[in-house]
Amino acid sequence: MNSAIAALLVLFLSAVAEGLHARRVRRVARLAFGPDNGPRPWAILAPILRCLAVTAFAWGLAVMFELHQAAKDGKPQDSKQATRLIFVSDLSPSMYLKDAGPEGKMTRQERMREEVEAVLMRVGGDIRFGVIGFYTDAKQVVWEARDPELVRNVFNGLPIQYIMKTGETDLGSAVNAAVTLVQDLPAETVRLLIFTDGDTIPLQPVLPRPKSVKEVLVLGLGNPRKGTFIAGHQSRQDAEILSTIARSLKGSYYDVNEKHLPTDALGDMVMRAPLPKTGLDLAQLALLAMACGSLILAFLPVGLQYFGAHWKIIRPRADKGEGAVSR
Repeated sequence: MNSAIAALLVLFLSAVAEGLHARRVRRVARLAFGPDNGPRPWAILAPILRCLAVTAFAWGLAVMFELHQAAKDGKPQDSKQATRLIFVSDLSPSMYLKDAGPEGKMTRQERMREEVEAVLMRVGGDIRFGVIGFYTDAKQVVWEARDPELVRNVFNGLPIQYIMKTGETDLGSAVNAAVTLVQDLPAETVRLLIFTDGDTIPLQPVLPRPKSVKEVLVLGLGNPRKGTFIAGHQSRQDAEILSTIARSLKGSYYDVNEKHLPTDALGDMVMRAPLPKTGLDLAQLALLAMACGSLILAFLPVGLQYFGAHWKIIRPRADKGEGAVSR
């Protein structure tokens, strides 16, 4: 609305200026245009063209300023309301068993990396990334990162498990430690994605979901039907334990061992592809108006100078000893 008002104001002022200029030109019409007492027919449109050109340029400039201000105002002033996408990763030895993927030929850790990549490819916006690794304990690995490449680097073979104490996987205590790490973040800004096979000692009671966490997705890895022997027991994806954790945290459990996490589960983090455009958008129209207006204002004086009237001012040869004459 402000751009339209600015354009109308410029149109009014330019029209008034052109009217005053035309009245002055009429007083010296014979001197300016010669015996014809006026310009060529096309030049009569010059005042209208100037008004329209100035108005188009002013409208385009006002629109671009409004779009710039809207984009500036739309940017978050701080990180308090940014979305935190926290990947909680199981680093226990059972994650290196090979029974994952559609054909069961991938390790659980490889399938986890593949699933993390599938998530990163679909999310966008003002997101802060984090990674928490757990085994016998839970530790921050990446925190408040804007670049998803830091997350990819962690899941691309970074040997975080060596900083953990060896022992049996205590999934309940590890999840509680991860929840404690995020509980002081701003309310409703955290999405937890917990990757694990559920292979653990008896599950400890899980802490309630803190106010900082908006959504919890427990993503199961490993064959849920057939176990693989490790450390004196059969290890498989334990759907019962994973469902229990999801219920305790008021979240959802998904088996991602063979199929990717559904896009709908990622909610408002999903980066939607814009619909194809069939015409020019407002910014493009504004640039086109500015370009056309400036071209008219640049070339109109040249056209008026050389093709605006039949009356021409010429300079005769110096050897005739005559001054400048008109014809």
